[in-house]
Amino acid sequence: MKKNLALAKQRAGQVTAGPLLVVGSPDVAETVAHMGFDWLFLDWQHGEWTESTLNNALGRFLAVDCAPLVRVKGLETSTINRVLDMGAMGVIVPMIETAEQARVAASVVRYPPLGARSGGGNRLSLIDSAGAAAYFDHANDEMMLVVMVESEAAIANVGEIMRVPGVDVVLIGPGDLMLDVKARGHDEARHERLVVRVAEAAAETGSVAGYVCSTPDVARRRIEQGFRFICYQSDLGTMMGGLRQARDESHRW
Repeated sequence: MKKNLALAKQRAGQVTAGPLLVVGSPDVAETVAHMGFDWLFLDWQHGEWTESTLNNALGRFLAVDCAPLVRVKGLETSTINRVLDMGAMGVIVPMIETAEQARVAASVVRYPPLGARSGGGNRLSLIDSAGAAAYFDHANDEMMLVVMVESEAAIANVGEIMRVPGVDVVLIGPGDLMLDVKARGHDEARHERLVVRVAEAAAETGSVAGYVCSTPDVARRRIEQGFRFICYQSDLGTMMGGLRQARDESHRW
């Protein structure tokens, strides 16, 4: 069975990191997969991926250690099952607000007796060299479940969510959290208190908390606070930043 080295690092108490991929390009995903990140965050919720391009991209990860994680469009059990059958080594489930929702996600990510994932998928025999039957025996130990908390209601329940068996990471979606905070008449200070609460809950429960970071300073600060799953940069943002620099340089010629 292909090992999820990112999950092993997290279980050992280490920090893992990877970028967000929103451009629906299997070629870009393949190139970045060879760069040495712990995992890649393939964004099917807000990105440009289709089922076809996502399936194509996931096939490119068979020869690399980097773990492909797919953010699904929501708590859709059939979609979660489908992307795992395509070869994802984990899923990122957005907009989780209760422990019960987290339990549903955990159940579909793992086969019985730990869950209710359905057995199938043409690529599984390539992930476990001993065949699909061996994959069924070993996959529960290698799949990563990341649930996202993106509202005040979610963070009010974060301790219970973290205690759900099978939840590997609780990831803050800072943008949606800020939308929710401001919609309730609160401000950046309230947002930061909620972020700190997630870090505190991770320390209390022994769980892994994650954060989406746009700069090295933000990443360092969140790691100091106790966050250990760091989504850093994106394919589109990095490309646009590099091209803006190239444009500015060309205008000086």
